[in-house]
Amino acid sequence: GLFTEGGRGYQGNPPAFAAARLDDALEARGVAVRLKPRATVTPAEADVLASVDSPPMERLVRITNKPSDNFFAEILLKGLARQAGGTGTTARGARVAAGFARRLGAGARLVDGSGLARGNRATPFRIVRLLSAMSRRDEYEAFRGSLPIAGRDGTLYDRMRRGPARVRCQAKTGTLSNVSALSGYCDARSGDTYVFSILMNGVYPTGARRLQDRM
Repeated sequence: GLFTEGGRGYQGNPPAFAAARLDDALEARGVAVRLKPRATVTPAEADVLASVDSPPMERLVRITNKPSDNFFAEILLKGLARQAGGTGTTARGARVAAGFARRLGAGARLVDGSGLARGNRATPFRIVRLLSAMSRRDEYEAFRGSLPIAGRDGTLYDRMRRGPARVRCQAKTGTLSNVSALSGYCDARSGDTYVFSILMNGVYPTGARRLQDRM
């Protein structure tokens, strides 16, 4: 869905964009294309000439969470809705995700996939319950491996570079104007794992991050 190969901007109509690029490539090789490229429904009798497999979900989640890619998060939510049946919309995906959280004992109000909408609501207690429940599931290692590592990579590469949290904590950041959040896991020297969630409203994010790092 990126606007250019260099990764700038986003496409409003990715299928039509891809069709136009295919048309350009064919024309450049002397293959005449009679009609103009457009997006439509694939005919039932069409033959598959080539296909590309999606990366596994473990990789998709990692390249979403490590850099905190909001666009990827939104598309994953739409895909979740599509997989559950019906159309892949944000609203349907949010209902599926919220239902999953409820089944793990962690109710939340979700309206999008990225968390950018201020209509999203959850308490630190509920998020800790969700993360704790995730630690008992088969996909825990893949999920935790997708989270930024304190002082090493992702959105935490320049935070907690010194002190006991360095490398021992993996957490997901969240930032809006006047809002800063950090939730995840820390491995104590004792061997125990701490689950935490810090949600701060009405704050300046830069100062809030410093306080979170000290905590």
